[in-house]
Amino acid sequence: MIIEEHAHHFLHGIRAEYNGDKEACSIIRKYIREGKISNDEEHILKVQLMDSLKIVGIGVPFVLIPGASILMPILIKIADKHNIQLMPSAF
Repeated sequence: MIIEEHAHHFLHGIRAEYNGDKEACSIIRKYIREGKISNDEEHILKVQLMDSLKIVGIGVPFVLIPGASILMPILIKIADKHNIQLMPSAF
């Protein structure tokens, strides 16, 4: 049951990130067409860029570092205790 809940939360987070990426792409297209975006759109774009960089920062060690699947959750918990957000906002 716990695994199911975590899987559901993970898939929901991925869906939210996907929707955020789509929204960021539409904002970029608008900026290319019109040459300007609103302050709200700029904020959305910045948050989505940071989330994408966080995903890359968490994903790369899983591929390159042996044992990262054990190390990363510990690192994320320690960062949370120090008010450092390593996880994207959707998670």
